[in-house]
Amino acid sequence: MAEQRIVVRDEHGADHHVVITGPDEVAIAGKRVSARRTGAGEFRAGEHTIWAASQGDKRWTFVNGHAFAFELQPPGGPVRRRSAHDDNLSAPMPATVVKLHVSAGDEVKAGQLLLVLEAMKMELPVRAASDARVAAVRCREGELVQPGQPLIELSAAAAPTGSTAT
Repeated sequence: MAEQRIVVRDEHGADHHVVITGPDEVAIAGKRVSARRTGAGEFRAGEHTIWAASQGDKRWTFVNGHAFAFELQPPGGPVRRRSAHDDNLSAPMPATVVKLHVSAGDEVKAGQLLLVLEAMKMELPVRAASDARVAAVRCREGELVQPGQPLIELSAAAAPTGSTAT
């Protein structure tokens, strides 16, 4: 198999360089990792189990409690950017909202669990990417949500009381 090089741009505009070096091996950021399919939509890469789903040019992967959404783009083509604001969390794929862990007005820390989705018989935890305040919750437990549907809106975290700018 000829080596294949892929640059995956995530929803935040960061590029991730992946080299497929063989049928069971990839290199991510220069580090070689064994990779193999273990089931429908399920892969094992090094120590991690990764679940993947696709619809058209969109791809979603779930690893270590984080969901990543990608869109395939032709080499040399224009870069398509997210249409939604970075502070709005939307459903990556059709899923059911299993549990909400926050309410409007709550202060959250980076990595804090916000809600749990269920898709393809998997629970998918959605966590805060940074410290923030929950501006609005746009879903409810038990609701079936569709790709791109807003779930939670976040705003910048409030400055600690008594802090002053220097």
